[in-house]
Amino acid sequence: MTGKLKWAAILIISLVMTALTLLFLQKYLSEETQRRLAEAEPEGIAVVVFARAMQADEQVFADALALREFPEHLISSQWLSQQQVAGLLGQRLKYDVQQGEPMTEAMLISNNFAGLSRQLPADHFAVTLPATDVARHNGLLAVGDRVDITFAEDSQQGDVRQHTFSNLSIFDLGATDGDYGHAFAGITVLVPAAEIAAFTRYQNDNYALSVRAKQMNSSLSIWQPVAPSARILSWQGEH
Repeated sequence: MTGKLKWAAILIISLVMTALTLLFLQKYLSEETQRRLAEAEPEGIAVVVFARAMQADEQVFADALALREFPEHLISSQWLSQQQVAGLLGQRLKYDVQQGEPMTEAMLISNNFAGLSRQLPADHFAVTLPATDVARHNGLLAVGDRVDITFAEDSQQGDVRQHTFSNLSIFDLGATDGDYGHAFAGITVLVPAAEIAAFTRYQNDNYALSVRAKQMNSSLSIWQPVAPSARILSWQGEH
């Protein structure tokens, strides 16, 4: 009986040792296979993707993008690297995009073809007035200056009535003689939507343009373009 128990114990120990050996062997083969596959697989290349879903006509800035690595053989020639994206920031989307979708130049509306309406701040209209050297303040007037514009209107009683619109922003100035060989005599100002009806009602070529000092605008809400960050962070979504 003792001999049978001894052989049974040896058999059980042998089976346990065999099972452990097979377990370690399987683990080693799995790790080795993964290591060799990783060595055989080419290094990933970082491309720019959308960090969140975006809608058509939204402006694309760095905070909406991320860098994500893809195997080289899966990368399309139209996908963009971080260096290629730098000059495209600020452009608008032609259509909706999904989170994680690689960015391409074909998705964007070039600023050269964006049209004036896409460049205006919300709730503002662009109105162009004929310009003279006096209105331009001898060439010192610049885009972004805040101005007051007063239109003079001759009444039926023979007196002159004035209508003033305050704190308007210069949006664009026509070219000077040296730019294209001729002048575009125009000053384009941004007029709030709430004032556009009255502005166009009294608009005429007889006007005075006064430039506001910077300290006069310190407490006012001024539209100014914001320079966005150009840094693109790494992809944090699902792989």
